[in-house]
Amino acid sequence: MVPVRPAFVLAFGLFVSLFASPPLAAAQAPPATAAPQKHAQATRIERGRITIDGQLSEAEWQSTPVADQFIQQQPSEGAPVSHAHRSELRFLYDDEHLYIGARFHEDEPSRLVINELRRDFNARAGDLFVVVLDTFLDKLNAYNFQTNPACAIRDSQSYDDGRTINANWDGAWTCRSTIDGEGWTVEEAIPFKQLRFPRSETQVWGLQVFRLIRHSNEQTVWNPVPRQFNQFKTSYAGVLEGITGVKPGRNIRIKPFAIGEARRLQQAGSTRFDGGLDAKIGIGTNLVLDASLRTDFSQVETDAQQINLTRFSLFFPEKREFFLENQGAFQIGPPASSSSNLVPFFSRTIGLSDTGTPIPVVGGGRLTGKVGRTSVAMLNMQTEQEVRAGGLAPLPGANVTVLRLGREFFRNSSAGVFYLGKERGAGYNRLFGADTRLNPTREWQIDGMIMRSEKTGIGEGLAWRAGTQFDRGLTQYTLSYTSLGDTFRDELGFVPRQGVDILTTNLMRRVRPTRMARRIREIRPQLPMSRFTRGVTNPATGRPIGVETALISPTVQVEMADASVAEVSATWDEELLVSPFRPQGIPSGQSIAPGRYQFVNYAASYDAQIARRFAPGVQLRGGEFYDGARAGFTVGGRLRVSEKLATSLTYSRDVITLPATRFTTGLTVARIDASFSTRMFLSAFIQYNSVTRQLASNIRYHFIHRPLSDLFLVYNDTQFIDVSRPTALQLPARALTLKYTHLFSF
Repeated sequence: MVPVRPAFVLAFGLFVSLFASPPLAAAQAPPATAAPQKHAQATRIERGRITIDGQLSEAEWQSTPVADQFIQQQPSEGAPVSHAHRSELRFLYDDEHLYIGARFHEDEPSRLVINELRRDFNARAGDLFVVVLDTFLDKLNAYNFQTNPACAIRDSQSYDDGRTINANWDGAWTCRSTIDGEGWTVEEAIPFKQLRFPRSETQVWGLQVFRLIRHSNEQTVWNPVPRQFNQFKTSYAGVLEGITGVKPGRNIRIKPFAIGEARRLQQAGSTRFDGGLDAKIGIGTNLVLDASLRTDFSQVETDAQQINLTRFSLFFPEKREFFLENQGAFQIGPPASSSSNLVPFFSRTIGLSDTGTPIPVVGGGRLTGKVGRTSVAMLNMQTEQEVRAGGLAPLPGANVTVLRLGREFFRNSSAGVFYLGKERGAGYNRLFGADTRLNPTREWQIDGMIMRSEKTGIGEGLAWRAGTQFDRGLTQYTLSYTSLGDTFRDELGFVPRQGVDILTTNLMRRVRPTRMARRIREIRPQLPMSRFTRGVTNPATGRPIGVETALISPTVQVEMADASVAEVSATWDEELLVSPFRPQGIPSGQSIAPGRYQFVNYAASYDAQIARRFAPGVQLRGGEFYDGARAGFTVGGRLRVSEKLATSLTYSRDVITLPATRFTTGLTVARIDASFSTRMFLSAFIQYNSVTRQLASNIRYHFIHRPLSDLFLVYNDTQFIDVSRPTALQLPARALTLKYTHLFSF
């Protein structure tokens, strides 16, 4: 294990003292009580009476009941909002739309923060208004409609009581706003045909409303939610009543698209013209069939590059629209992230080779929805053959199938069974499993899953996971254990390590100092630990490997009153190498020799709240790296010229010194985001990686010519440049793509 050092003893003692008893100057969490459930009333009106102009001038708005009496979630949990920041909501509806009218009082309208206008804007970067609709009143799933004082649109779906957010769900709805000397007003129209809800005469929906006042970092909610949870936790929502005699639409969307592309690779040029079709068809009340023919992702922004100094695969999030929508229906186990050790289904594996090269997708279909308390998720996709470089024969196309059937029970708990299959020629990888998510209380979560795989040429394998988290307010406890058999294979998942048992724990304390409340909102010390063990034999010693990796990383994070964040951490790391290790960037012919290594790293960072006009960020890191040393930094910032124009620049550099060599890695990232309106955007994303010597540029023009109908013009340019030898250039690869989509909705 990692050797015990005086600094570690001191850090561990500090953490024990923080978790053992609350600091004298810390605010205490309010006692756990059942959240009161407020009721809001919607009023039926005649069709055509409301004009969406952000004014609330129609008489109907004044005659409907007001939902107000918001309370603070932060900084003073449970306290009423100040008179200067009152919020008032009203709800109207006709046969086709739900209308939402909101008036937000503000004593300093000049301090409203509008950070950007683009669709799916950064929600927490400015003033924000969110409406959460739990249309089935199942206290698990919801539609979320978000906007800012300029009425930029952001919408999403939430699942599993707010634990999973699909920010890539898009609905066709309308928003207009006005700002005056006393605050701002929002008027929204949400078509019923965009929503799924029971086919009953009377509708009763869960309702939560959230407002963020950015200049004071004050967060308010309509129905009380404990501070440690987000506004999407529908088990704490209130109720929207009064809606009768409405029906969900036929929920049929057909979106054809056309593409024209000019491409130049090395000295060869080519053009292509193509087209395809995406369709969405409602089946009954609660099921939706999505189909795609000649699926295309040419408008997707390129991945952010990373330099890998670890021995395992890095995590790159899914960005493709077809796979992102209804993503939560296919979630097995906890949400995927860069710290995940086992993600059974990771849609990014579809249509991408092992080296990250895109493979064209012929098409496929997806069925998702609920029948009573039973959830259904089915996916089938077919890819074209994989063309390989170096004269290698192409690989056959792959057919991918994902099936998941779940059942809700008790309060916010569920269990399910699933199947994952990838068939390619005569080879296959199939996986069968079951999972469960238990929530004995709102604060306590338990998850578990077990899987058996079958892989051509390898045979059967077994994997399982069990985890729990208890979050009572000021203290959070997390524990999980994952076991991956030596022959377990999952080609449709994200599994960084094979054949390993993983124990992870984390303790986190929230300290809310009352004496420094004007400057510091919360201090969060935490103590994450992880241990990776293998039972297989180490070929160098002839004995079991045992501990392959052990990490202990005490961390203290400080959230300022303006939501800026500072963090310091130390990581005690033990690593066993059974074969030579070549981190990315190490000179040719060099490597780190097999053996057991123990080393310590330190890091300190500060990130200013992105709502600032200029938001700088910096991280300093240093310490040991196996049998050498590492020193590095990341520095950058974002400048908001106006709500229509922002730019950012980040530079990361690491210097690795080993006994036999020394090397440097660098990554430069620049962005420019311009919004001409809430429907027209231009962005440039430029990256230079010193290890691969790759300069990559991605420039995207996006015009929403009607709701959910788009025009994209995308330019991609990749060049390889050695800054130490400026004349040693390779010919660039360039592509200019025009894509047009048009939505027909019924």
